[in-house]
Amino acid sequence: MTRQNAKWPVVLLMLGVMGMYLHAHPLHVKPTTVTMEPGTAIELRLDHTVSSKTSTSGQPFSGKLAKPIVLDGKVVVPDGTEFSGKVMEAVPAGHLAGGATLKVALTTFSLDGTDYTVQTAPIVRVTQGQGKRTAKLTGGGAVLGAAIGALAHGKKGALIGAAAGAGVGAAGSAATNPAHDIVMPSESVLTFKLTQSVVVTPKSSSQTPHDLLATVRGLFS
Repeated sequence: MTRQNAKWPVVLLMLGVMGMYLHAHPLHVKPTTVTMEPGTAIELRLDHTVSSKTSTSGQPFSGKLAKPIVLDGKVVVPDGTEFSGKVMEAVPAGHLAGGATLKVALTTFSLDGTDYTVQTAPIVRVTQGQGKRTAKLTGGGAVLGAAIGALAHGKKGALIGAAAGAGVGAAGSAATNPAHDIVMPSESVLTFKLTQSVVVTPKSSSQTPHDLLATVRGLFS
């Protein structure tokens, strides 16, 4: 047996001891951080429906990332990552004249067991109410009712006709020009934009004993 061959048992014993130590104390590589700058797009697929009629201000909502966030050619946040948000404002459509308003924004997301806070520009959707048209139709109904009442019953009839005409005008307006509520259906995709930077720490990597042994053996091969 040559002197070099005689060293192998000692080397293997040392590697075995190192392997046992590393198994109990893995060598962690210091993770690098990645910054998602303002303007970064977050495409979110909603888990549940959000609407101006059924949702309330302050109510939370959730969704999953529909498209991975990629920076410098590397995936920073993979698709399917869970995000949470908040309904900032939810105003249902009014009975006669009021339009609907729905405003939502993202607040947090979870990645590799770590929760991150995010600030995004809110998505705001508004439907126009029918106030001006309702007023015109209501007033027109009153005038028409007054005219018919005056022809039939004189001054007293005009007053009665005006009241009746106003009611008919308002009812007709509500029936023919309803204000619509806003609905963001489940599975629909919304695109939010970051307004503040978010520093993300990828999952830390570790070197296992197997990897270390393979590296050392490669040096001796």
